[in-house]
Amino acid sequence: MPFEERPTGPIPRVPQCAPQAPQRNNTGLVVGLVLAAVALFGIGTVGAVAASVSADRAEEPVDGPIAASPTTTGETTAETTTSEQTSTSEDLEAEQPVPKLGDNPINIEGNGAVTTPCSLPAFSTDVASQDAFYQAALPCLMQAWEPALEEANLPTDAPRVVTTGDDIGTPCGLRTWDQTALYCPQDNTIYMTARYYSEIEGRSEAGVFLGQFAHEFGHALQRLSGINAAYGSASANAGADTEAGLELTRRSELQATCFEGMSLAALQNGGVSNDLVFPALRDSAARGDENSDVDDHGSIQTNSTWVEQGFSKNEITQCNTWLSPPSDVD
Repeated sequence: MPFEERPTGPIPRVPQCAPQAPQRNNTGLVVGLVLAAVALFGIGTVGAVAASVSADRAEEPVDGPIAASPTTTGETTAETTTSEQTSTSEDLEAEQPVPKLGDNPINIEGNGAVTTPCSLPAFSTDVASQDAFYQAALPCLMQAWEPALEEANLPTDAPRVVTTGDDIGTPCGLRTWDQTALYCPQDNTIYMTARYYSEIEGRSEAGVFLGQFAHEFGHALQRLSGINAAYGSASANAGADTEAGLELTRRSELQATCFEGMSLAALQNGGVSNDLVFPALRDSAARGDENSDVDDHGSIQTNSTWVEQGFSKNEITQCNTWLSPPSDVD
């Protein structure tokens, strides 16, 4: 079912250049940062985004027993590919997620997503081209975040990516082609529904798709840190559909959006074009619950605030939605 059109919210001023992530001295970790200065033309207040955007990001399942994949409805004929996980079993034994929220060990003062050069292929909205784009972006995002994960002694196993143009069964349930993208923690996989953004929302700008992918990657970071597991427990205790449960979900979604902003900062500092970065920021800043029947992702203004904060500050502690007052995650 297509989402109804909704008005776009106020778009934050896009910073001309995101800050570099602060370096930390750590005897257990040597991180080489490639510092890139991006020269930009001055920009004023960004105009409104096209009205045909979704009110929702993906509905994020919580960690739990892996359920059997439901039968896929209809024929699934689109190309799908997956990326390989990079961690060894020894790494996973030594480094485990820590199921905590506001006091999660990933929250090390001064740490951010490090500058990361990234060569991305030409973008087109067909399934194969989208998949090539995401598969190229994934190792860049992992490179940007591995130093922070390693310093916190957290695992660094990359998520898989499946790009599909049809309905697909996942351990987190059926995902239909006309739904938004999904990160499933049960199999550590980002499911990018290629036709949703191009056909339902009518989007074609590569940056919009990059922003959506970076948001889902933000949920993968929550799994690696253990935030996702802690959120799942808290949500189960509160009741997912209660006022308290919905607030927890908003905190989870808004942190993923803030992490998205940090990822975009790392890529911009590494030389990724603002023709990709700025549309991603504008799109995220215009999404929210105004056109949804469920207040589970935050308002347009709140999404705008968190994505800009992630991009402009590029510090993990600045994305700690779990310690923010309720008014900051409404």
